[in-house]
Amino acid sequence: GRGMGGDVPVTVTIEGGVITAVEVGDNSETQGIGSNAIEQLPAKIVEANGTNGVEVVSGASMTSNAIFDAVNDCLTQASA
Repeated sequence: GRGMGGDVPVTVTIEGGVITAVEVGDNSETQGIGSNAIEQLPAKIVEANGTNGVEVVSGASMTSNAIFDAVNDCLTQASA
């Protein structure tokens, strides 16, 4: 996904049709702002088994949406 500082690469691990891990790779998001989304969202996405119902992190909506876009792209690729 595309964040405030550029690309935000994401790896999603799916086992038995369930998301078991979401990892955000190297990125240039702002520490203390975008990094909050990077720290908080992966666990919430795993817990929700997707991005539906997961809210953006306040103050880091661009990074949050970049992570959501990347996760949804991974899920689309996995189902193809």
